[in-house]
Amino acid sequence: MNKKYSQNIVKGVKTVRALPYHKPDVFFYPILMGKDRVPDAKIWVYYFFLHVTEDLAKNPEISWADRHRHPEGIDECYLIFGDSNAITVEVTLGDSKEMETYEVTSPSAVFIPAGITHSIKPIRMTAGKCGGILAIVSNGEYICLPPE
Repeated sequence: MNKKYSQNIVKGVKTVRALPYHKPDVFFYPILMGKDRVPDAKIWVYYFFLHVTEDLAKNPEISWADRHRHPEGIDECYLIFGDSNAITVEVTLGDSKEMETYEVTSPSAVFIPAGITHSIKPIRMTAGKCGGILAIVSNGEYICLPPE
């Protein structure tokens, strides 16, 4: 039997050392989906998932994205998933004149329309719980522009 869709299934992750506007670059970023994994993919997906230890709960800022935006036609969605209150992130939306800040706790989601300047940073984690962040970009590549 011919498996004509087998190219659409990828196993494991592709890790990259750095992403534009993301800090600190002290570990690898696991990419689940993108054009470099499936050429026809029109989404790009990155994640991190954690079992929160006492040490991590004391220093939750393991990685964050500085303020940036995506070009016209490229939306993004943050899925903050896992146990209730496992992870709380600070999300900023809007340009420097009209920037709004939100605390978003797992499980939740944030939709970011194309062109909107935004950032995300873990600010609180609860030891003993599990949670993570999944970033989905509506393009097969992660393309960033400087904030407005």
